Amino acid sequence: MSLKSDLKKEGIEVTKKVDTLKVNSIARNIALKICSVFPQYGFNENELFIKLSRLNMYKAKMPDGMAEAKYFYKNTSIYFNEHIQDEDLEEFAVHECIHYLQEIKDKKNYLLRMGLCYYTEFKIYGLGLNEAAVQLIASKINGIPKEYVKYFGISFETNSPSYYPLECCLVNQMSYVVGEDLLFESTLNSSDNFKLKFAELTSKKVFIAIQNAIDFLLNTEEEIIKLNNKIVRYR
Repeated sequence: MSLKSDLKKEGIEVTKKVDTLKVNSIARNIALKICSVFPQYGFNENELFIKLSRLNMYKAKMPDGMAEAKYFYKNTSIYFNEHIQDEDLEEFAVHECIHYLQEIKDKKNYLLRMGLCYYTEFKIYGLGLNEAAVQLIASKINGIPKEYVKYFGISFETNSPSYYPLECCLVNQMSYVVGEDLLFESTLNSSDNFKLKFAELTSKKVFIAIQNAIDFLLNTEEEIIKLNNKIVRYR
C-alpha cells in the first residue's frame, strides 16, 4: 500500500507543511526535556536534537475522535490536526517523537518493532501496551498531573486524562510490579527487559493475557470512534 493510500485510509488530508524553524524549535525543546526528565537512559541532547530535526511535520485535516497527532514511519513524518495552534504543536509532538525514537526497521524499511510493540506479517502484538507506555512518558515530560476521570462508566485515576486514559491507568499499575524505570527504559530503548521481568514476577501467561487485553481495549475504542463518526456523517 502506498503512502498516499495509507493517509487516505486514516482520513488524513495534508493542508500545510510545518516550516523548518518551527520543526527545529520543537526538536530542540523535546531533546532538552527528554534528557532532563530521563538522564539515566544515556541520551545525548545534541544527537537527539539532530535526529528529531530530520522529522517532517505537517498540518492536516483529521477525523473526529482520532489522536491529535500521528507518526508515520514510512516517510518519517508527524501529522498534526490542523486546528492545533502553532504554540501547542510541541506538546502533541512529544508522543510522536518518542515513536520515532523507538522504531526498529529492517533493510527494506519494514517496521519490525516500536518499543513494547512487535510487528509481524499477520498481526501486531503489544500496540496498546506500547501506546500507553509512550503516553505515560509523554505525560511525564509535559508535566501532566494525575486526575480522576470517568470513562465507560468507570471512575479511576490516570496520568493521562485525555489520551488512552484507561490503558495508561492499567499499564501504570503494571509498572508497580517491576518499577517505573524498567517500563520507561524498555519503552524508550525497545528492549525486552520490562516484559521479561514482569513475566518472571508473575508468569509469561499472565503477561500475554494482559498484553492481549490492552490491545483488545485499544482496538475496541478505535472501533467505537469509527462507528460514532459514521453515525455523525449519516445524520
